[in-house]
Amino acid sequence: MLLFLLRTLNLKRGPRLAPERLAQIQQQRLKALVRRTIRGSAFYREKYRGIDCNRFTLGDLPPTNKGELMANFDRVVTDPAVTRAGIERFIDVPENAGHHFLDRYVVSHTSGSQGQPMLIVQDQRSLELAFRLQMTRGNNEPVGVREGISRLIDPVRLAVVTLKRGFYPSATLFQHMPAAARRYVNVLWLSQTDPDLNRRLNDFRPQVLTGYAGVLEMLALEAEAGRLRLEPELRQVVNNSEALTDRAKARIQSAFGLHVMNNYATGECTFLSNGCPTDAGAHVNSDWAIMEVVDDEYRPVPDGRPGQKVLITNLANGVQPFIRYEVGDVVTMADTPCHCGSRLPRIARIEGRAADVFWVGEGSRHRRMINLVFAHAFEYLRDVREWQAIQRDRHRVVVRLEPLRGATVDLTRARKALDRELTTYDFQDVQVEFEVVPQLAADPATGKFRRMISLVSDQAKAGPPQRPLIGRGMIGQAIEPRRTHRPTPTNATRG
Repeated sequence: MLLFLLRTLNLKRGPRLAPERLAQIQQQRLKALVRRTIRGSAFYREKYRGIDCNRFTLGDLPPTNKGELMANFDRVVTDPAVTRAGIERFIDVPENAGHHFLDRYVVSHTSGSQGQPMLIVQDQRSLELAFRLQMTRGNNEPVGVREGISRLIDPVRLAVVTLKRGFYPSATLFQHMPAAARRYVNVLWLSQTDPDLNRRLNDFRPQVLTGYAGVLEMLALEAEAGRLRLEPELRQVVNNSEALTDRAKARIQSAFGLHVMNNYATGECTFLSNGCPTDAGAHVNSDWAIMEVVDDEYRPVPDGRPGQKVLITNLANGVQPFIRYEVGDVVTMADTPCHCGSRLPRIARIEGRAADVFWVGEGSRHRRMINLVFAHAFEYLRDVREWQAIQRDRHRVVVRLEPLRGATVDLTRARKALDRELTTYDFQDVQVEFEVVPQLAADPATGKFRRMISLVSDQAKAGPPQRPLIGRGMIGQAIEPRRTHRPTPTNATRG
């Protein structure tokens, strides 16, 4: 336990290191990872043929992706006892959640919302690192030896509000919390569907509250209505696993009077970053992970500009190496220093999945319809709590609006707001229906909420866009008849 505390406190020095020293540590760990990977993985040994393990740059290593790693799963992993068939049998048994695979590995899988799920296997050391980083770099209060010892006597009360236990990464993380960490943290795990959620949170009086952005926003509304009373004990709010919109962030911060720590991570690298305690976004733990923001051709994108995808390298997972692993998230790195003083790279904005867009058009002309078309229209309407757009076919979109409690959606105002954006982005032929629903639901499998859902088959979706527009997605029923949007063209920016 003392060793866990000392290792945890040692991580505090990372954010203070000079960029040159961080780069040196990163390169040392990358070389060690590549050497171990080539020895143990037939897949990477073949993929990296001709690469000198002692003299290479990150760009010399070809990227990998989910389809490639899943197709070669048994050749990718470095422990021959770990097999895809064995993991699939293990996770097919719900009672195995919270137990170790082969008595030593933690396994999970991604949701598959972007296609095939990814099976993920990691050792306890890698998982422990995620907790140690959260306890130090993801904490908005100072952490030292004195504070650590005091927490043995009075553990921090942490409320985790998700959907359910299972094999998805965020659930796996808390189900396998290291025993040493449990001495410092008293965890209450609640389902967002629990009918006694407010009462249980009020009774627990959490000091830290973590959950998906949509869940935190709903809790903020409960707090505003006086049904949830977490002050003055609540000291930190953390968003995990879901894109945090400006609207949701404003509501959460207003309700709880606290800055929202916005973590960004993936199941393949759960400790990729920790939310900044002062500024927007999150700091990349670049001594233990590498994140490259790139365009469609894998070329680096300058800080301050959004990329088309990211490449993630997990420097701690030796059993299932993720090296320059492609994730279709739209991320913008900060190009200015951070007020918190950390020298770690900072993610300024996380838009989410570039794949969560609509393809519209006819014949050989197709364009991406991005989430900003809808976000700019609805996110600041005072009577709308949440929105969701569903593409029924190439030219038909259903927009679902959930009103704030006690409010009535002004559909005329909502349509005018959307008309302005459709004109701006030049989507003249998109047919739009509006529906008002009592509540928009999260994906029952993951607890995450998607704002953009396309029901157009992959065969009907077009190839590369004419211009690299980007977007994000998330969820949700029928009132207005369909109406074709044909506004008068203006000199607005073309999409």
